[in-house]
Amino acid sequence: MKKLLSVLLVLSFALMMLGGCGGSAGVSAGETAGQAKDYSGTYQGSAPGYHGDLDVTVTLDKVGKILAVEVAEDHGETEKIGTIPIERIPGAIVAGQSLQVDTVTGATITADAILAAVAVALERAGLDPADYNYTPPKATDREAFSLDMSAMPQKAPITDSVTITDVKGRQVALDLPISTYAISTMDVIDYLIPLLREEAFHMLVASGQDGGGGLQTYAKLYTPIIGNYMKHVGQISEHNAPFDLEMILATDPDVLIVNSAMGAHRYALEIEDQLTAAGIPIVLIDVPGKSLTTSVQDTVKLLGQIFQKEERAKEVASFIDEQYALVASKKLDQRQDKPTVYYEKSGYSEIFGSTSSSQSGWGTVIALAGGENIADPVLLDSAAGKGGNSTLDPEYVLEANPEFIVLSGSGAGWMDNYSGSTPEVPKFDILNRTGWRELAAVKNGNVYELAHATSRTIFGFHAVLKLASIFYPEDFQGINVDGIMDEFFDKFMLVDSDVTGWCYQAAGAR
Repeated sequence: MKKLLSVLLVLSFALMMLGGCGGSAGVSAGETAGQAKDYSGTYQGSAPGYHGDLDVTVTLDKVGKILAVEVAEDHGETEKIGTIPIERIPGAIVAGQSLQVDTVTGATITADAILAAVAVALERAGLDPADYNYTPPKATDREAFSLDMSAMPQKAPITDSVTITDVKGRQVALDLPISTYAISTMDVIDYLIPLLREEAFHMLVASGQDGGGGLQTYAKLYTPIIGNYMKHVGQISEHNAPFDLEMILATDPDVLIVNSAMGAHRYALEIEDQLTAAGIPIVLIDVPGKSLTTSVQDTVKLLGQIFQKEERAKEVASFIDEQYALVASKKLDQRQDKPTVYYEKSGYSEIFGSTSSSQSGWGTVIALAGGENIADPVLLDSAAGKGGNSTLDPEYVLEANPEFIVLSGSGAGWMDNYSGSTPEVPKFDILNRTGWRELAAVKNGNVYELAHATSRTIFGFHAVLKLASIFYPEDFQGINVDGIMDEFFDKFMLVDSDVTGWCYQAAGAR
C-alpha cells in the first residue's frame, strides 16, 4: 500500500525530527579545541520508499566528501522500474557531490526516497544536506488517500477483443470486457459517467492529479453517492508531471486513457514500452483538440466502443451535436460586427497569465462563440499560437481595448459545490491592473470568468453557448443556455449542474 502525498509528508517530517535523533551509525574522530571535525566513517539513513522503508549507507571522508552511497539489497522496490534509480542515483550523487540529480521518469517515489535517506545519513554525520543541494519534497495540505490493494475490482474473464484507432491514429488492441481502467486526470471520468453510470467509479483504479486537486474534489463530491471508491484508486501523477510507472503497474488497469492536457500524451508515451510489456494499452484522446465541435463526440464514441456502450455513446454525442448545430445556425462566423475579446488564464493584478489564439484552448471556444480574439494578429503566425499559449504585452492589451474580457483559472473552482463545501469564487483582482479600469470591457461590465477545465471536458458545449449568448444576446433571446446544461446533467450525469460555478461576471467591472 502506497500513498504519494503521505510519503511526502513523512519524508519532510523525518528530516525535521533528525535534530533529536541519535548520532552516526559509524565511527567519527573526536574533536578537540581548534580542530576541524573529522567526518570519516559510514552513516545510515532511511526514508519511505514505494514498498516500505528504503535504507542507505553513506561513506564520507574526513572533510565530508561523499565516497560511496549504497542502497540496502532488501529494498523491495519494483524490479526494472524502482531499481533503475537505485542503480543510477547513488553514482550520480558521488560524481556530483550533490543531491540535486536527475530523477527517473516513472519512479519518482523511489528516487525521492534515496535522496531523502542520504539526507538523513548526512544529518546523522553532523552535516547539513542543504550544503549538498538537497531540497525536501514539497508537502501538501490536500487530503491523502490510502490504496487498499485488497479492494481492487475483480477482473472478468476475457471473452473478446477489439482494435480501436485513437486520436493520434494509433491502432490499439484491447481485450474485452474492460474491467478496470486508469485516467490521466479525474475530469476524464465525466466522459465515462454518461456511459457507465456508477460503474465508472467502481471500475476506476488510478488517476493523475490536476492543479485543482481533482482527486480530492471528486472524492468529496461522489463518495456520498458511490461509497469509498478511492480505496481502490491510486494516484499516478502529480499535476503537469510524468506518470508514476510503479503505481500504474501496481494497479494494473486494463487500459490507460490519457487526454492531451498538461503534456500528458508525451508523459504517457515515455512509458509506453514498459506498459506494453505489462499488457496495459494506452488510449490517447484530445479535447478540445483540433475541432471542439466534434472532439468531444468523437471521444465519447471511442469510449463507447472500448467499454461496449456504443448506443449510449451515440445518444450523448447526439445531444452535444444539437448544441453545436444551434450555435452554427446563428452563423456567427460570418458576422461583420464581431466583438473584440481578450482571454487570459491564471491572471491577477500583478501576474500576467497566458492567452490563446483562436486555434488552441479557450481561444477555440471564443472563436466558436463569435468573438474576435485580439491575440490572433500576434499569435496566429507563431508557434505558440498554433498549439500553445503565450503572454501578450500589457500595453498591447490596453491599446486593443477589448469589448469583452474572458478569464479562466483565476479563482473559479471545479466540481466544488457539495455538502459542507465553500465553492471557490473569482475575486477579479485582475481589474486592479494599471489602466484596466479604463478598458471598454471593464467600463461596460463585460468581464467574465469561466470554470477553467470546461473547455477540455464533456461540458465544453456549454462554454460555447454561454459566451455566444453573452456576445450576441439578441440572437439567443429565448434560449435558456443554463437550462440546456441542466437537461444534460439530468439525462447523463449523477449529480446536478450546480456542482460547478460555470460562469461569473465581475460585479465591480461597471
